[in-house]
Amino acid sequence: MKLFKSKAEKEQERKMLVKRSMKELEKRIAKLSQQEQVYINAAKVAMREGLPEQIKLAKEALRMTVSERKRTYKMLLNAQIISQMKDMSAMTSEFLKAIQVISKDIAGSASADMSKLSGELRLAMDRVGEQTEALNDMLEESQDDLSDFSTSNQLASDDEIEKLIYGEGGESADTAIDADLAELEALKKQLDS
Repeated sequence: MKLFKSKAEKEQERKMLVKRSMKELEKRIAKLSQQEQVYINAAKVAMREGLPEQIKLAKEALRMTVSERKRTYKMLLNAQIISQMKDMSAMTSEFLKAIQVISKDIAGSASADMSKLSGELRLAMDRVGEQTEALNDMLEESQDDLSDFSTSNQLASDDEIEKLIYGEGGESADTAIDADLAELEALKKQLDS
């Protein structure tokens, strides 16, 4: 068993962690989408049965679920973007290393001022290394955000919740309940006459 991991092994572990995290986020999004449908159906049943407290409860549960799904999407997109930026940075670093090797070969065979070019390439490589470290830090912070699902930070508006339950241009719960009550009154009058 090795005590220290090589740079390649660390990079492979990082990639596996990112992939695993993204898959977990995707599963979470699918589960939240299913849960949204459960709450939408519950709100519709409560509306049909004239249960205003249950309508309110279903709407609040739906709001929390939609907000959590949006936060999860946000984390997934951050992880994907940061991972791609890290890969681009690594490719740039490899390219600069190749250029440095080529420039050293040219410097050895020509009398041009390659030391200046080589110094500039080293500086560029150092900057790429700094960017890589910064991207790694951002990726780690993004992973820490996975556990930060505060419900006080709602991302779903009342209009969005209403549209999910009643559809585009649908009626609100109050309007639907009033319509149901009016229909019941009309039926009651017909039965009484």
